[in-house]
Order: sequence, then structure tokens, then C-alpha cells
Amino acid sequence: MFIDRCSAAKHNVSTRSWVLHWCLWALIGLSLFAAVPAAAAQALGPPVAVASSLRALWPDLMAAWHADTGLPEPRASFASSGLLSTQIRFGAPFELFLSADLNTVERLFDAGKTRDTGVGVARGDLSLVALIPDKPDATVTWQSLKRVMEQSTTLKLAMPNPRHAPYGQAAQQALSSIDLWPLPPGRLLSAENASQSLQYALSGAAAFAIVPTTLVSSSPAELQVEPVPAALYESIDHRAVLVVTASQPAKLFMSWLQTSPAQDVLQRFGLSPGWSR
Repeated sequence: MFIDRCSAAKHNVSTRSWVLHWCLWALIGLSLFAAVPAAAAQALGPPVAVASSLRALWPDLMAAWHADTGLPEPRASFASSGLLSTQIRFGAPFELFLSADLNTVERLFDAGKTRDTGVGVARGDLSLVALIPDKPDATVTWQSLKRVMEQSTTLKLAMPNPRHAPYGQAAQQALSSIDLWPLPPGRLLSAENASQSLQYALSGAAAFAIVPTTLVSSSPAELQVEPVPAALYESIDHRAVLVVTASQPAKLFMSWLQTSPAQDVLQRFGLSPGWSR
């Protein structure tokens, strides 16, 4: 089935490349869970697919979950919402999907993979980050980003790939609002997910990165963080949705995400409450 789906895209080289890439991720997701014995899987908690923008807060969320319920921690796999959605479509045995994109959830529901379109659990926003420069007067703000990028022919900017990452789509909207999209050739580092975008900035591979605020709410001392004005991009809604094969533990975890202990963690990492719609 995977080979047939990938072969169907041969009429377009670019499309074929992306479909093959997504199929590979789906196969990886399936192989990871196939290796887990049933008894061990139950002891470890339900497998959940989690948008990478939630990676930084996940340890705190799991600590709150364990303290509040005493139940085994869900097993999280992190990637962009688009790639995780593809894995679920191709049969990866996740029981719950924590997406940063309503559209991916709706497509899964239309494909019969989820019970409904889930509930909103939080809303996220963007930050511009950079390593703190040696000279204080070299600090770059969102308002000065366009001028700085235009004055240099070498500075690079990293962001999640907008083709499959909701925070990347929001970053593209924000850059378009200041006439900085598309970036000139060679100036964009397109990351597989939000976490990789931050790593590009921390490693110095990119002078700047646009990332979810959740990843930098407790920013390293060497990192400059500048909020991107929320009016420049569409709301980024994190949703939780149950896959049709979800177990009772997965249902309990989804319900718990809407309780005060969970919401306290989400808000501590810069997310706003986001309720069902």
C-alpha cells in the first residue's frame, strides 16, 4: 500500500519527493510501535502523536499528569503536525493526536481515522529568536528584521517548513506582512519541525529563527527572544483528537488535558486557553 501511494505521484518530481518522505515517516512510526509487546505497551501508557511545538513542555505536563492521576505516562512521538497526520493516515497505531493544526485533524476525520474533530486545548504564538550578539546595539527586533536581512547577503533565517508545519505557515504569513517573503535564494533554512528551527538558531547555522513561544518560554541565557505580533498571522490552535481505535487510557488523558493541572502547565509555557469549537 505504501509503495502504490508513493508511485502515484510520479507525474510531479517535487510532489513525489514529499510523498516518499512522508511515507518513510509513516513506516518509521509503524515500525517503532510494532516492536513494543502488548503487555509492555499497556504498562507504558497509550501512544500519542504530539506536535513538536509541545516538546519543551512535555516533561512538565507528564509530571503533572502523574501527580494528578498516578497513571502511566502516554508515549509521545514528536514531529510536525503534517507528518504525524500522514503516519496516522497510513496506519501508525497512535491513539491520540495532539495537533497544532485544525486542518490536519479535519482531514483525518474525513478519512475515517478519528472519532471526531476533537477539542481545542490551547492557542500558541510565535517568537523571533537569535543568539545574543556581542554588541547590545546589534539586537534585532521584529520591526528591524526586514532592514537587517536586506542589508546582508549572508544572514539566514530558520523556520518550520510551511508545507507541513502549522507554525511554519504562521511564520510565512508574518514574513509576508513585512514584505520579507519569499526570502532570497539561500537565505532560508527550512526545518522539518519547530524544534529543529530552534536548534538552527542555537547552533549558529541561522542568524534568526521563528519558533513557537512554547519552545523558548524558559529561554537559554544566550538567546534573545522577541514576540512576533499576533495580528500578523492566523491563530495557531492546538487540538486533541482521539483515533478510532483509542483505548480508555487515551480517553482519560484527553479529558485530563482540559483540566486545571494540565492547563496550568500549558499556560506556563506561553499557551493561551483554547476550548472546543
